[in-house]
Amino acid sequence: MRSIIYVSVADPLITPDDIADILGTARRNNARDALTGALIFNGHNFMQLLEGPGDKVEACLAAIRDDRRHSGMVEVRRRDIDHREFGDWSMLYEPNFDGHEDSLRRLAANGRLDPVDEQMMANFIALGRRRPTAAVPA
Repeated sequence: MRSIIYVSVADPLITPDDIADILGTARRNNARDALTGALIFNGHNFMQLLEGPGDKVEACLAAIRDDRRHSGMVEVRRRDIDHREFGDWSMLYEPNFDGHEDSLRRLAANGRLDPVDEQMMANFIALGRRRPTAAVPA
């Protein structure tokens, strides 16, 4: 099995309906293709962990790359795995993952989520919560 994490830039005009459509399609297709994972949207960017049979993961990624609701897709981690981290979810998603840092930490502590993946996801979520700071006059 293969596991990949990627990040991408959301279209600035993306709507909650667009995200609902992404999730519906992902859950339906992932159930069909024995894929599991998690999608995080931090208000600006997407991060997705996708796992399953290698050929199915690659086919899914090809379709994701063609989706115009995001751009600049960059893989941040790719590896072969023996067990799934998100095996219980065809596509886990919670808006902004509010309050889920503790859940991610518990998954890591119980050996269900790689601690490096947990830290990467927690940092990604935190970046979305940062507020722009005012420019400092020169």
